[in-house]
Amino acid sequence: MLLLAAVLLVAGAVTGSWLALAGGWILAYSSRTLSRAEAKWAAMGLPGVVAAGAVVWLWGRSDGRWGEPIGTGQMSDAIGQMWPWVVRGAAVASALYLVWRARRPRS
Repeated sequence: MLLLAAVLLVAGAVTGSWLALAGGWILAYSSRTLSRAEAKWAAMGLPGVVAAGAVVWLWGRSDGRWGEPIGTGQMSDAIGQMWPWVVRGAAVASALYLVWRARRPRS
C-alpha cells in the first residue's frame, strides 16, 4: 500500500495530475502500516515543511537576500510560478519517505 501511494505521488509530480497526488496522499494518510504520527508526517508534515521552505525562499527574494529580487507588485506572479514546483517537491518528499518506511524492517 505504501509503495502504491509513493507511485501515485511520483506519477502526480511528473504528470501534474491532482487526482494522482490526492490519491497518493490519501493512501498514505489512511495506511494501516504506518502509525498515526507517521501517516500524518507523510501526508501533511513533509508537504508543510516544503511549503514553509517556499515561504522562506519568497521572503529572502523579497528582501533581495538571495535570487533575483521580487519587484513591487510582482509577488503574485512569483507565487504563481513557484507553487507547481512546491507541490511537486512535496509529493516527491512524501514518496521518498513512504519508500523508506516501506523498506524499513518492522520492529
